[in-house]
Amino acid sequence: MEWRNGESALQLRTMRARAWSLLALALTAAGCATLGSIAVEAGDFAGAKADAHCDRRYVTDGGQPAAFCQEVVATVAAAEFADDCRAKHQATAAPGLCPRERIIAGCKLLEKHDDESVAWDWYYDVSEIVAEAGAFAGPDGGPTFESRPRTLMDVAATCADVTRYEEGAELAKP
Repeated sequence: MEWRNGESALQLRTMRARAWSLLALALTAAGCATLGSIAVEAGDFAGAKADAHCDRRYVTDGGQPAAFCQEVVATVAAAEFADDCRAKHQATAAPGLCPRERIIAGCKLLEKHDDESVAWDWYYDVSEIVAEAGAFAGPDGGPTFESRPRTLMDVAATCADVTRYEEGAELAKP
């Protein structure tokens, strides 16, 4: 049986199948590209575990700065963690651990994760950031870092706060 310009029905079906396969491949590639650099850099695919952090000191418009950075170690959900960081807090997400410079201390979260990952909140001395914001710090002039911990004892009190860490947290030193 002949079909359009001498092509058989089988050839036409084969060409259509190839076209659909190429379209599906192109859409999949485009979708993967939107996962961002966290998935690419951290290897967050097919159950691979990676580390990621959400630095709340540095936020975009609409975000409320905070004097801590949360890191998740050995998670299969690094891309989701980074997406939540950006969407919920307008904060800076990246692969790897939180920066260690200017850390006061941290809280190791005792909550259990399905992937057996571990999370820490690291609290920072942000006095330089506040000083750079100047006298106009606030909604129009830069970060405020309201009620930030300033000493090791402040961080210890924060870790012990069950309203903040319902499942508990332990004081951790960098």
